Amino acid sequence: MAIEAVLTWNHYNYRKGKYSAIDVSLLHVKLTNLTEKRNWSLLPSQLSKYSISICSYPFNLSMICSFAEDNSPYHVIGCVDTCIKPLSTILAREAKLIFHFKHPSVYSCNLPGECGFILKTVPSKATLWTLRLCTENEEYNNEQVHFHDEIRAETMYVYFHQELTKGKQLYNFIFPLSWLGRFSAKKIQIWESKCTFGPKYRFKVLYKFKLVCCI
Repeated sequence: MAIEAVLTWNHYNYRKGKYSAIDVSLLHVKLTNLTEKRNWSLLPSQLSKYSISICSYPFNLSMICSFAEDNSPYHVIGCVDTCIKPLSTILAREAKLIFHFKHPSVYSCNLPGECGFILKTVPSKATLWTLRLCTENEEYNNEQVHFHDEIRAETMYVYFHQELTKGKQLYNFIFPLSWLGRFSAKKIQIWESKCTFGPKYRFKVLYKFKLVCCI
């Protein structure tokens, strides 16, 4: 919700011509106050390296991340497929995204291939599209991964990671799925010129082993 809110706020200001007056530090204060007022948990520390582009100014998520030790471990899982291809090949038709991941509850496994899961894209003519967790054995036929029932879709946060270098500075930008859908519907050529699916631009999953309330 925090990432969605910042991107939507940024887009609204851009459309209204207010982008030149945006104060990123003020945004941090407002989000912090809102978090305290509504008693929301901060984002997990695994998202602290990411930023959101606010009219060419990076807003780093570490400002609203928690670094305290707790009993709710998270794990970041990157998509195995890093072949460079237009993002529209994934957004416009059904495609499989493969992830290698052995759930901590799986102590031993003798099945062929890697432990993991597959997320299948579900394209739509609407501005939004979705991903579906494949759970049936038939969906893993002839694939390099196999599925364990311990993996749950509700414990995943899926996002798109863009690694970008500006000058000598490396930035890791993050985009939620709904924004990919928006761009794929209206500005696909512009989007692909900036974010071709490849080694530095790929889908990732933040997997949480215990459900917590995050902003």
